[in-house]
Amino acid sequence: MTGQEPLSREYIARTIEPLILDCLRRFGDFSQPGIPVQEFAKLVEGELRPDARRVSLVVSLAQLTAGSDLQGEGLELGCGYGYLLLPMAIFNPRMHWIGVEHPDRNYFGRLEFQQTLRDHNCQLVGCNITHEPLPFPDGTFSILTFSETLEHLPAERLNFVLDEISRVVRPGGWVIASSPNQASLENRIRLLKGHSILDLPNTMPTANSIFPHIRLYTPAEMSQLMRARGFSLVRSVLESNNSAYRGTGKKSLRRRLYRLYERAEQRLPLLRKFGDTWYMVFRKNI
Repeated sequence: MTGQEPLSREYIARTIEPLILDCLRRFGDFSQPGIPVQEFAKLVEGELRPDARRVSLVVSLAQLTAGSDLQGEGLELGCGYGYLLLPMAIFNPRMHWIGVEHPDRNYFGRLEFQQTLRDHNCQLVGCNITHEPLPFPDGTFSILTFSETLEHLPAERLNFVLDEISRVVRPGGWVIASSPNQASLENRIRLLKGHSILDLPNTMPTANSIFPHIRLYTPAEMSQLMRARGFSLVRSVLESNNSAYRGTGKKSLRRRLYRLYERAEQRLPLLRKFGDTWYMVFRKNI
């Protein structure tokens, strides 16, 4: 891929969806061990679209901003099952990637998971990022991804985590972050109906010190937080892709209405500021 034009997002999405399926089947907290590929694919049919769209957009943003010739060290905070970490390694083969994850996660100590990461030139490091400094020297990383993690952090620990991000990214390095948009159309409607847009701050049953969505942020808030740490905003995108998570099945009315809205959002710029997820690319000032 060295020196080539950035690949299309559609191509990236088609390439990574089988990889996401495989990661979820083999390492998912609630996946049945040993379930055959075809059976699992039928079970989750249509449900992987949000992740494929999210990951393909992050990979595309990396290529459009940092370039397709990335070199050096890359870091993903909150690597989960490898949905984003492995595609970033595949599409940026000249980089060595490190995934940081909470060591209490069920899959963290599994030899199969660790070997899969090594097969893709990735390393796994355990760290409770809300309370422990990142175990890397200052200015180690050329690029850091922080996707769908921010919303799980206790608000009182946010500054600590962002300070650590700033510390380990080199001057001129990149941070690509994504998180649910507090000001999305769906959240505004929830508030008008008297419902909360947040989960209660109870730890998840799959690991201690890991929380559901307990604080959401607007793009303006994230931009301000990163600017205070010496980063400049390079690109910002808002997009809705969560229809597969809504309704009781792919033919349910609620899911169809959400999908209809997503199509409308793609065609009408006025609606894009209400997207359910923001994606932002920052560069650390030199």
